Amino acid sequence: MTDNESIDPIASAAGFTPVWWTFVLLGILAVIFGVLCITFTGYVVLFLGYFIGAVVMIHGAMLAVQGVRSHQDVGKSVALVILGVIAFLLGLYVFLSTAMTAWLVITWAIALWAFLTGFTNIFQAFSGHDHTWYKVLLVIAGLIAIALGVVVLANPLYGTATVVYILGIFLVAWGIIITFTGIMNRK
Repeated sequence: MTDNESIDPIASAAGFTPVWWTFVLLGILAVIFGVLCITFTGYVVLFLGYFIGAVVMIHGAMLAVQGVRSHQDVGKSVALVILGVIAFLLGLYVFLSTAMTAWLVITWAIALWAFLTGFTNIFQAFSGHDHTWYKVLLVIAGLIAIALGVVVLANPLYGTATVVYILGIFLVAWGIIITFTGIMNRK
């Protein structure tokens, strides 16, 4: 096993061996998006609302087309078409009424993403055989992410703009830690 394979055994098993610069790139992108969240909070909220609505509409349309083109069981085809139409209408609603649905959709999406990021970082810290500082930095980044998820779920009524602002602060802090993690792991 090479040194890079010990960074993330799951990624290594999937045929992808992360190298130091991938952490640095991820960290820099996180810092850039975090600064955008802090300085242009309103635009980020609108962008996320429109983006989520568009993605759900596209997914719904793809499901409906798959159901129409399916040559399998009629019941499965009808179910796909019905689910596709429902998803498309839901996406259209989110897209057209971003102000009404943004706080719910975006807040829960941010919380879920924060929990997944946090637990993934902590798992990576305890699954590798690398330096202690690398593991400590990943645990710190993971705990910051989990803390963000808890804050977001505990206070969903503070408004999506506040959540996006907090997300921006988190992304800057997490991005800096992940960037240093990559730099310190450089061989």
